[in-house]
Amino acid sequence: MSIGMQVFAFLLVLGPLVFIHELGHFLAAKRAGIRVLEFGMFYPPRALRLWRGQGSALIGSRRVIIPRNFKLPKTLEEGKVVRATADKINDRLILKSITVLEETPVTAPTLDEFSTNEAFLYGEVSEFDPGTEYTLNWLPLGGFVRMLGEEGLSGKGSFGDAPKRWRAITLLAGPGMNLIAALVVFTAMYATGYPDLPILVRDVADNSPAGQAGMRVDDIIVSVGGSSVRRIDQVQTYVGAHRGSPVDLVIKRGNELLPMTVTPRTVEQTPEGQGAMGVQLGNPEIYTLRSYPLDQAAVLAFNDMGDTVQQIVTLPTKLLSGLLKPSEARVMGPVGISQVAALSVQRTIDTGESWWILSLVAQISLALGITNLLPLPALDGGRLIFVLIEAVRRKRVSPEREAVVHLIGMAMLLGLMVLITIQDIGNPIIN
Repeated sequence: MSIGMQVFAFLLVLGPLVFIHELGHFLAAKRAGIRVLEFGMFYPPRALRLWRGQGSALIGSRRVIIPRNFKLPKTLEEGKVVRATADKINDRLILKSITVLEETPVTAPTLDEFSTNEAFLYGEVSEFDPGTEYTLNWLPLGGFVRMLGEEGLSGKGSFGDAPKRWRAITLLAGPGMNLIAALVVFTAMYATGYPDLPILVRDVADNSPAGQAGMRVDDIIVSVGGSSVRRIDQVQTYVGAHRGSPVDLVIKRGNELLPMTVTPRTVEQTPEGQGAMGVQLGNPEIYTLRSYPLDQAAVLAFNDMGDTVQQIVTLPTKLLSGLLKPSEARVMGPVGISQVAALSVQRTIDTGESWWILSLVAQISLALGITNLLPLPALDGGRLIFVLIEAVRRKRVSPEREAVVHLIGMAMLLGLMVLITIQDIGNPIIN
């Protein structure tokens, strides 16, 4: 795959998912009355300011709406005394002009004049929200919503001033949107057509657990552990979690269904280049697409999400206990995602089958949602921990200390990202 194709596929797949994630934070913050200073796609440095959204200001006792992209004086801030004009539209005052009176005392009296369609305002600005800046940045690795008070500032409209429940909702809204998106895309994938692919045994190693149990080439694995399986990774996940213990399978050989018991090898017992059962699994090259009714598609989507969540949650335990080799738990970074995304996009173009790209989008969206819920500094889950600590202590952790923790966490995550990227470049997922 060309570099250009990988970059295009990366942006095509990850761009909308990042937007959905940040949109969740944005909408929840707005609903909570938290001022959103910036909605940025990708990471700084800034490439372009797209526009500034609608804002508001309280001049004296009158609230005025600041229209989108309205040119404001650079010196305008809370505490300044201004003279302004505003149009009266449906009982709202829409700012038309504003001048900061630099030499006027802050204690200047408020004097308002109104005509039928216009208001003339004079007074101190006690609340000021210039509106959210929408920006495009240079590093295509994510996105962000910058809220007032995240850096430790407090006061009306800040993140820290919002009730604990709204701070928690705002933090959870981003991952929540990704989980909803994953459910919708998985459902669409099954509803529009997903391959009905038998799980074929392509090779059986000599003296392997599968060979000793009587498994043969061209057998079809129908169920594992009493549950039917549709994908190879379902077999691998279940077998990997039961190394050293008997696993019941049902094999289809011709038109006959055969029960079989295999005891997968532990990591120490597994020869290099082989799996726990000692088989090579694959799918037939020729397949048919099966479209499921919407209710069945939704159930299958829930099952897929449950399987993925279980894999991610139990991954550390499997690694520490030796049930899974580190090489079998490879994590993808931006480069690895771009490689897989390029392959999925190309296969969708070549075959005209949407499930290739839909499957990848759903999996990445789900991974984004779950990863951001992990209780790690700088992630949404890590920030949520501080809200929970505050609820237990009935006292907020110092915003400055919290900011330092998240800064260190972000540095560690960026360092990890660099290591994963080096791995993806030196050992490409797709050769």
